[in-house]
Amino acid sequence: MREIVERGYEEGDHVGAYRLDDNMDNYPLEKENIDRLIESLPKNAGILDLGCGPGIPYDKYLVESGFKVTGVDFSQKHINLARRNVPGATFVRGDMTSVDFGEESFDAVVSLYAIFHIPKKEHRDFFLKIHGMLKENGFTLVTLGTGTEDEGDVGDFIGSKMVWSSYSLKDNLQLVEDCGFEIVHWEEEGKKGYPEHHLWVLARKS
Repeated sequence: MREIVERGYEEGDHVGAYRLDDNMDNYPLEKENIDRLIESLPKNAGILDLGCGPGIPYDKYLVESGFKVTGVDFSQKHINLARRNVPGATFVRGDMTSVDFGEESFDAVVSLYAIFHIPKKEHRDFFLKIHGMLKENGFTLVTLGTGTEDEGDVGDFIGSKMVWSSYSLKDNLQLVEDCGFEIVHWEEEGKKGYPEHHLWVLARKS
């Protein structure tokens, strides 16, 4: 599954389809949720972005808001773009499920449109890893799937194959709580059947 996802982002034009615009005002739902996170954090907070993509618009917005951002992505193409797009952040190429920055390293961990690209059987361990990297009362902001999906190939996404794996909306919310988080806010993005239909969750380490 990882090989399909990595090849999909390396060969496909994800940036051209979704990430050419670096103005957060043009992403109202994302801005609303990220602003909700920002309001919960101390000044100069350290934020880890797992599955950071090309760094815009989210990491650029966070850096401009005064935060110290570290991004991780296993697409070398995206890391190269992120370093150019957001020189004020630190970007590392690697598998977001295996990078280790140590216990209680960040005030917040975000992972947007990325978690459903790893096998759902690994989602629990991934959230436990996030929990461990967060400081006391730290926050996580994530997007998840809203329906049960197994590891099936998709024929054409951004010009290449892509794969998703997800639990249902209800099971995803329960999973977050079971991994030691208190859910502060959640909402669905888009309508069922619409290509961009996701679950947004802001949660506090409890």
